[in-house]
Amino acid sequence: MAAQRKSARQRLVDAAFQLFSSQGVGATTTRQVADLAEVNEVTLFRQFGSKHGLLAAVMTEAEGLVGSSDRLDLATLGQSPTDVALQRFLAQCLDTLDQLSELVRSVIGEAGQFSSEQSQAMGRGLHTIRDFMAEGLETLLAQGSGLGLPPEEVASLVMALLLGYVAIESTTSGLPDGLPQPGGLWPSRAKFIESVVDGLLSLRLQPTADSPLPDQASLSTPALNPDTWIDLPPPIVHQIMQAARKLGSQTYALVYVLFGAGVAAAEVPLLTRASALYDSSQHILLVGPHHRQVPLNQWIMGKRYGTYTKNPLTRWLKSRSDNASALFLGPDDQPITPLRVRQLWAEVTADIVSPLGAPLTLDQARATWCVELLLKGLNRQELSLLSGLPVEALNPLVQKAQARSALAQALRLDQQSGSNAAPRDQPADLEFELPD
Repeated sequence: MAAQRKSARQRLVDAAFQLFSSQGVGATTTRQVADLAEVNEVTLFRQFGSKHGLLAAVMTEAEGLVGSSDRLDLATLGQSPTDVALQRFLAQCLDTLDQLSELVRSVIGEAGQFSSEQSQAMGRGLHTIRDFMAEGLETLLAQGSGLGLPPEEVASLVMALLLGYVAIESTTSGLPDGLPQPGGLWPSRAKFIESVVDGLLSLRLQPTADSPLPDQASLSTPALNPDTWIDLPPPIVHQIMQAARKLGSQTYALVYVLFGAGVAAAEVPLLTRASALYDSSQHILLVGPHHRQVPLNQWIMGKRYGTYTKNPLTRWLKSRSDNASALFLGPDDQPITPLRVRQLWAEVTADIVSPLGAPLTLDQARATWCVELLLKGLNRQELSLLSGLPVEALNPLVQKAQARSALAQALRLDQQSGSNAAPRDQPADLEFELPD
């Protein structure tokens, strides 16, 4: 009865996924798919054009492939040491791919027969799998990883390795006992996984003679990317806030926290309802694994976004009917992942042009918060305590604040009438020499 409530297209896609995964594309006929879906074969061709069109649809629409029912328990895995958690995560990923081995082989073997449109659909399906893996890898590696590559790129590399392993293993199965599996490349599956984990952990930025081991603060809080240490001007910030508001209360609250408390993407999943402490005189967030206290500002770049007790975050919390403890949620009321935070940021800023014409990055929200606090009077040591960033890492942002202060002073001087106006001294909190 439940199957009858699905559309004919969805029944065909799910039936094809089941048959392609168990016996491969080549051995599956369109009649078999239609019979399993309880649909006329003519309907299959009307919907998909061919078996390859159906395969492309499977990669983007099959519930068993893109659904969330089989999501891995990352919270439980995250309680293990990083290397152990990664080994278990990759083992589970391989176990899932084992169930799809015939589909994997077919996708590779039939690739030359896909049309351009079908190839694009296959690519979208692979991106869906890649994004899921990126969520897992970033969750398990986020704290203190210092990866030199974005999680999406790391996930792409890992996915290529896993798909390659499954393809090789499925074509070399049945070798006599005692021979390395698969195909003599690895002694065992466990050894293959161990090698991949070793490779992942080696991506951590290694200290050099000129770069000593990081302190605890830098290990617990992801650093800003020097390439994106660019703060945003007030008009752009307020435009982003308005765009976020149109996308819903959670997105608006999330962007408000990014600009109002300088929270990094990797720290957002750690925030819970209990992390937000507020009354009429203050709004504090407990951020990061060590729960550093960070004020959530009412004022952002000269504009007030509510009060301590009534702002985008408190409105989001009061509107929720779920029982989840996470402050921000992903699909199925699971805690939001860093990847999803970046995806929401990309959605919010998609139509907003930066001063330099480049896409707006999430790091810019944090950089803007840091520069604003420096301009309001915090020194580097105080900002280091609030941000969790090492004092030395703030030097580029201090330079940005100094430049902003100088610009504001120059504009004030230009607006003054006459030539007798006495120049105002630079704020004391910005009057210090940066190290060479």
